Parts: sequence; structure tokens; C-alpha cells
Amino acid sequence: MSSEAELSDGIEHVIETVPQFRVVRSNANALDKVDKSTRIDAVVLSGHELNSDMLELLNQVRFQFSGQPVIIVSDKLDEDQTRQLIKLQVHDWLTHPVKPESLIKSVETGIRGARIDTNRVHAVVSGSGGAGATTLAISLADLMVSHVIKKGESVALFDLDFATGNCGYSLDMVNSYQLDKIIATPQRIDAEFANLIQEKQRTGYHIYSFKRPELLTDANGYELVLRMLDAVNLQHEYTILDIPYYETEWRDDVLGAVNSCTLVTEANLPALKHTLDTLEKIKSLRDGEIPVQIVINKSKSRLFGSKLSAARLKELFGDVPCYFMPRDDDLIEEALDRGVLPSEISQRSRFLRGLKKYLTTSLTPSLEAQ
Repeated sequence: MSSEAELSDGIEHVIETVPQFRVVRSNANALDKVDKSTRIDAVVLSGHELNSDMLELLNQVRFQFSGQPVIIVSDKLDEDQTRQLIKLQVHDWLTHPVKPESLIKSVETGIRGARIDTNRVHAVVSGSGGAGATTLAISLADLMVSHVIKKGESVALFDLDFATGNCGYSLDMVNSYQLDKIIATPQRIDAEFANLIQEKQRTGYHIYSFKRPELLTDANGYELVLRMLDAVNLQHEYTILDIPYYETEWRDDVLGAVNSCTLVTEANLPALKHTLDTLEKIKSLRDGEIPVQIVINKSKSRLFGSKLSAARLKELFGDVPCYFMPRDDDLIEEALDRGVLPSEISQRSRFLRGLKKYLTTSLTPSLEAQ
């Protein structure tokens, strides 16, 4: 965006060399004509002087794109003008002729800072082996595409069970990318790398799932996983993490950083005890500030209610909300055998109705509150 149109060409050309960036060009007279449905992640204002026209344009941008990082590109400024920019809280100021690498870095850091505050990460954690957390995570990501995100936003499913890579196998989307190409130099991981390793599911969400058991013991595994998660989180407004029940080097750090968490368990005593241990561990990571909800999966309907009463659940888990997810073995088995989502077989199944209710009445409000 420029107050002097001839300066826009060079800026636009530089930014569009990055595959994940798309430029929407405008000027002071057409700012209000920018499509309201277009997601704007950063604004670059280009001009020669920090004059009244540029300041007026900056105020318009602040009003129309509140919260987005603003980068100013101009000729050299004096001390008073520089102080004025600081007061206006612009993200960065660059001088003409702008260096391409400086402009790209400024845009990337501006977007990263904004997205850290706005993008949401939800962990689906298996409270015990075989609880069905992967199936739940796969369908949650599917439902978020159709019920939560706005135009231009995206959802990712990141599978942290590198021992099995079950998310990819469940959807017949096995990722062939060899992570050993990058494991020795994890510092090379960036947003472009995230685009390279992602798979896109038919219904619209992105999957990051790898069967790489060697990551569990590799000396660089910890740094690799955290850098991958950071890159993925910056790319997507919502990220669902499928976290297995077993301990890994990075598990606590990942859980300590999420916005909210769903613990998936079953209605038998060993599973509930394992889940209680996991719950206590999560509570200890951030002084109990992580919103946690428990889903008791594979629940069978009974004539006289559940075998787990509300009083018993409160005795076990205190004030942590608990939800029962209907058992639907035939649906889940067919979906796994065919490598498709449960929703592609039946949109009205007991399982999906229960999960949709959980998403809309409990999970989404929890995410939006963070």
C-alpha cells in the first residue's frame, strides 16, 4: 500500500517472491474498497516522506486493520519523525531502497508476533492406550473446518505420535517426507518448510503426520519437534495436536504451551486412573491455568443412565468438565478400513452428533476465551 503508487511495484515484487504471501495492492483513495472477506495479515506503507498524507493513511490503516502489524518504508527520517513512528507503534521502519531480505524478515516477524497472540492450539491427549484420541482428533479437525473457521482461515492436525503416525494411516495419507533430511539441522525449519511437509485432507484441513520412531530417541528430536510446531502454528489459525499417552522429551513443554486440552479416556477404572495422573501433570505445568476437559469415549447408553455418576466423576476429577462420547464401533471401523473420515460415511451418526455438540457448546467457547 502506497501513498505514491510508483513505489509499490518494487515492494510488491519482493513480497510475492515468498510463495505463502499474496499481495493486495491499494492506495489512500481505495483503502475502503479492499474486500472485507480478505484476511490481511500485515500492512506495508510505502512513501518518500512521513508527511501529513502518509500519517493520514496510517491512521486509516490503524482504523481498518486494527491489530495487524504495520511496516513503514520511506526515505530517511529525522529524530522527531522517528520518535513519532515509535509513538504510533508501527511494527518496523525500513528505508528506501529497501533490501529484499530485510523486508521479508520484517513481514515474517510481524505476522509471527500477531499470530502468536491470535492463533489457537488445542491438544487432544490420550489418557490411556486405546482410548480413541486419534479418531477424536481427526474428526474434531474436520468439524472445525465446517463449523468454526472463517473465510481465509485454516485448520491443521499435527500428529505427535511419531511411533505410529496413526493420523496419516487412519486417513490413508501416509507422508513420505524423510525427516532425516532436516533432523541434523532443525534450525533450518521455517514457514516454507511447513508448506513442504503438509498434506491436505479432502475436507480442507492440513495434516502433519509422520511415522518416524527414531525421533523419540534422537538427540535433535526435541528441537526438531518444537520448531516444526512453531512453524505449523504460524501457518494456521487453529491447530489440533494429537498427543499420545506415553512420555516423550517434548511432551511437557508442548502441553504447557497449548491454549486448551481435551483428555480422552474410557469408562473403566484403569483408564480413569491413568487419566487422573495425566490431569494432575497438566495442571502442574502452568499453575492450573490450562483449560482441560475430559471426554469419556466409547460410552454405551444404558437404560438407567451411565455407570459413572456425576458424583463419582466429581469425586475423581473435581470441577473439570466431563463429557460422554457415544460408542459407534461400526462407523469407526468402516472409516478406518476405508481410510476416510467418519463424516464421509454418515453425517448423522451418534458419534458425530456427540462430537459436534462438544465442539460447539464447550470446546469452541473455551478456545475463544483464551
